[in-house]
Amino acid sequence: MAVSSIYQFTRKAVLIIGIGLLAACSQKAETLKITVTQFGSATEDAFDAYGTAQTAQFAPSPKSQNARQSEFIANMEAFTGKVTPSNLPTLLDPDAVKIDPNVAQQWQKTLASLRNQYQQFVAIFDQIEAGSALGASAVTDTGPILEKLRNQLDAITSDLAKDPPQFLVRRGTLIADLNKIRSEPNDDDDAKSLRLQIWWQDWNALMAEEKLLQAHTLRSFMAASALGRHLQTQIDNYAKLDVNALIGAAEQGITLAGKVRSLSPTELVAEGRNLFETATGSTTATPAQ
Repeated sequence: MAVSSIYQFTRKAVLIIGIGLLAACSQKAETLKITVTQFGSATEDAFDAYGTAQTAQFAPSPKSQNARQSEFIANMEAFTGKVTPSNLPTLLDPDAVKIDPNVAQQWQKTLASLRNQYQQFVAIFDQIEAGSALGASAVTDTGPILEKLRNQLDAITSDLAKDPPQFLVRRGTLIADLNKIRSEPNDDDDAKSLRLQIWWQDWNALMAEEKLLQAHTLRSFMAASALGRHLQTQIDNYAKLDVNALIGAAEQGITLAGKVRSLSPTELVAEGRNLFETATGSTTATPAQ
């Protein structure tokens, strides 16, 4: 009986300890998911910005509804041919760039593929059974996957810093307007000077808007890259970290994103250009003692 009682007690103790360990593992994994979610949200924002920048490069200057209507009426009055499905878009918006449908489709596929890679990575952590004995190793196994995704982010960020998106169509329209002003034979000096002043204001307004687009796009990728490096450290050191350290890491992630938001456009470009070659460090959580 005594032996049986000891056996029962020992068995219960092992079960209690095991349940406690599983609960701790579960809590650790759930806490790590906060940082994973931060990274996932940042990559979604980055690819949203990427898509917006790509579209903006080929978008015409914005016009009011009345301006578009007046332009369409003028186009129809001057047009002597037959309206067809193929030429109607040009009559409606002659400034719009007609991108090859195959090229546009390929870009959308590329962007969707990029998004999917990072979404699948985040989904891994939803599939990991946090309470199982394999939970820790499953987390660690994601390290090489994240490293590849980070390298890809860093490469895109570096490219954006070196070759930022531009309002190509709107630039072209303004340049055409400038040439028209310069070649206008009927303008007197005062009229031409006034038109040049207006053009100069329009150009500088466009450049300011373009810089905002560039900064937003680059900032979005810089934030994703910073959070990716941060997450890499948590995953690589997962076995050494306790729940408190991982909670601290999640808080550090918020701080990291805030630091990126505070960078000036010049600082963003400088860091973005060096990112692919120098991105080896990360903010770390404090290991469990």
